[in-house]
Amino acid sequence: MNSIIELLQTRVSCSKLMAPGPNSEELKQILSCGLRGPDHGRLKPWRFLMVQGSARDKLGEVFAQAVLARGDCSQAKVDKSRNMPLRAPMLLVAVCEPQLNSKIPLDDQVLAVGAAVQNMQIAISSLGYSSIWRTGDMVRAKEVRESFKVSSDGSIVAFLYIGTAQDSPKTPAVELEPFVSDWI
Repeated sequence: MNSIIELLQTRVSCSKLMAPGPNSEELKQILSCGLRGPDHGRLKPWRFLMVQGSARDKLGEVFAQAVLARGDCSQAKVDKSRNMPLRAPMLLVAVCEPQLNSKIPLDDQVLAVGAAVQNMQIAISSLGYSSIWRTGDMVRAKEVRESFKVSSDGSIVAFLYIGTAQDSPKTPAVELEPFVSDWI
C-alpha cells in the first residue's frame, strides 16, 4: 500500500479465508494496534481471545451445542454452526468487559472495543492478510458466552476471522453524498 489513506479506502472484508494466517510476531503487531484504539477514560474494557488450530473444532462444538439448546433446529443447521470456526485459520474473539465508571457510559466502552477491532482489521490488511468481522446469534448464546467467561455485564463484540483471501476481493466504489451532509 502506498499510504494509510489508500489502505483505508480500499480495505474490504473477505468471507472466504484460508491459510496461512499471521504468524506469532505478526499477531503481536496486530494486537498492539488494537490496543492503541480510542479508549475514553483509558478503562481498557477489552479482552481478546485467539482461537486457532484444534481450538476451532472445540469452538465448533460449543456453537453446535448453542444451536441445539435453542431447539427446533435441523441437523444441517447444527452442522453449519459446528463448521463456522473452520472458515478461517484463526479467529480473534473480542469481548467487552465494562468497567464501573460514573463518567464513562457503557456505550463508549463497547465502541472502544469496536475501534480496537477496526484497528486490528487495518493492521491485518496492511500485512497482506484479510479478515471479516462477524457477530450473529452466537455472540448472545449462553453456551458461547460461558465458554469465553463473559460476565453478565459483558458482551462479545466480534468474531474476527483472519487468514489469506481465497479470491481477490473487489473494492466497491464509495459514494459520500447519501451519507454526508452539512448540518444547518
